[in-house]
Amino acid sequence: MFPNIYRFAGVLSWLLVTSVSSAPLPYQSSEKHLGVATCASSVCHGSIKANENYNVSLNEYVIWSHSDRHSKAYETLLSKDSKAIATKLGLRNAHTAKICLDCHADNIPKEKRGEGFQLTDGVGCEACHGGSENWIDTHTNKNTSHQENVKRGMYPTANIVDRAALCLSCHYGNDDKFATHQIMGAGHPRLSFELDTFQALQPPHFQTDENYRKRKPIASHTKTWAFGQIAAAQSQLHMLQGPLISQPTVFPELALFDCHSCHNNSMHKLDWHRRMNSARIKPGNVPIADGHLRMAIVIAHQVDRKIARKLIELSEALQIASGESRSRIVAISHQLLSIVEKLSHDLAGIELGDSEKEKILFDLINMGIEGAFRDYIGAEQAVMAIELIIIDMNKNEQSRRQIDDLYKQVENDEAYQPTRFVDTLQKLKATLN
Repeated sequence: MFPNIYRFAGVLSWLLVTSVSSAPLPYQSSEKHLGVATCASSVCHGSIKANENYNVSLNEYVIWSHSDRHSKAYETLLSKDSKAIATKLGLRNAHTAKICLDCHADNIPKEKRGEGFQLTDGVGCEACHGGSENWIDTHTNKNTSHQENVKRGMYPTANIVDRAALCLSCHYGNDDKFATHQIMGAGHPRLSFELDTFQALQPPHFQTDENYRKRKPIASHTKTWAFGQIAAAQSQLHMLQGPLISQPTVFPELALFDCHSCHNNSMHKLDWHRRMNSARIKPGNVPIADGHLRMAIVIAHQVDRKIARKLIELSEALQIASGESRSRIVAISHQLLSIVEKLSHDLAGIELGDSEKEKILFDLINMGIEGAFRDYIGAEQAVMAIELIIIDMNKNEQSRRQIDDLYKQVENDEAYQPTRFVDTLQKLKATLN
């Protein structure tokens, strides 16, 4: 699926971050977005080659426009598949529908668009870095710090928590925009998220050199993964308390549940098993999507064992609640969210060194062997986590064959076989030992 995606990345230093995202997302702020063209000049960020005379390479626009899939996000809405999805949803077309543009473009209100702004640019500079109206001039001044630019409206992407919130706003959703079961039923792909892996899938338009380290915080692959998983768990738990779960319809929003519990390839495949957080679950219960929550439990084992035990207890209660009532789901998810927020706060003060990384790695492998990730979504998250931690520990070469095999296991959800996944994990454990 994503083999060899981290070869460009070096080992990054530890980062102390705030545990709660405080900045408004770029589309929510009041600053005007001046448009990609404002940044694309050859004397700004549009240089063909990297420039070594500045603290940034000045070729960021070229990297984005040629190699970053975010630049093609709007074009996707013109495709045959997008037109088919729009037709099924009863939309005139995808490239003018707000429900599509909110994530496939920098879809800010018209009054916040500068003269050079073009919706067709897709997910452009300011969709991530914030409206540049008040910092377009100061961010080129060497006497102006990054934090001063942030105060002027630049989005703090260097902060892991804020970065995760930004990415999740489209790659999972929030109160303003969400890929519902109806949208996926019309043909939209299922969304999945892992912050460190997704960063590596797109070409970096910054260099984490000594100059960067002086100006901005950086984090290891493992720490980035940990905060990304916790942020994703928070997002899922938040959505379980809102109108998507309590709406007065026959079914709640099905995108909040585990897709593969219903979308299996056979009604005669009688291989149901209990898994992590479901010791008391009865057959037939439709499990709530909890892939990120399970990763948060693994992280909690290295932060606070009491938090980990409480998360296990409540996450099992959440799955039981899926067969009881919507109000029970809301109540349990509320309790879980407060504990996950504490976990995020506590993680900010802890360095994940080699010892902690190794414990997390073998926790994931052993739990997988014991059947905690028999489901496809759990396996998908486990594979991405295992690879990035192995890379962080410089053990990539010795285990490359098993990692590639794990990715093959989760390359196609319809072909996923839990027994083969467990066999591969056992081989990986033997190799690492």
